[in-house]
Amino acid sequence: MSMLARLDFQPGDSAWDDVAPLEREVYPPAVTAALPWRNITWAHADWRVVTRNDARRVVSHVGIFMRDATVDDSPVRIGGIGGVMTHPAFRRKGLATAALNHAREFLAKQERVAFALLFCEPKTAPFYARLDWRRFAGAVFAEQPAGTVRFTVIDPMVLDLTCSAPTRGTIDLCGLPW
Repeated sequence: MSMLARLDFQPGDSAWDDVAPLEREVYPPAVTAALPWRNITWAHADWRVVTRNDARRVVSHVGIFMRDATVDDSPVRIGGIGGVMTHPAFRRKGLATAALNHAREFLAKQERVAFALLFCEPKTAPFYARLDWRRFAGAVFAEQPAGTVRFTVIDPMVLDLTCSAPTRGTIDLCGLPW
């Protein structure tokens, strides 16, 4: 097994070609076909935290999103986390935790970003809870090709940054989910 070379922070679009092979390995067609979120149209990451092995191949990834949204109809800047994935051969080595911590530090330094939001399947919620993420029990609305919809496919979780993140109420992402 290869040693890890480094954790990088890269602009979202320019890093996608490097991340796409990891996504195909983590979510091959047979896996994707069974996912509850397989038909969702997702936003593209603004930034990416990637971990590479010594062959410079991406083995872990966290997407970072910046969004002007609303909470209970009041404007708020939200930092989003999405596309968290690690190659199966590199799991349980702390890569996702390190990348998420790096993303959290980045978001906390951004002007006006009140809190962070991610969406996860119930089976991964305990992992995020260990990293201080809390369940958001309110309603989340997001754009999809057919218009604005209540986003219920996977569960939202929030993380305090410059403000205490809401755990109830209504969040409108004012755009695509991540």
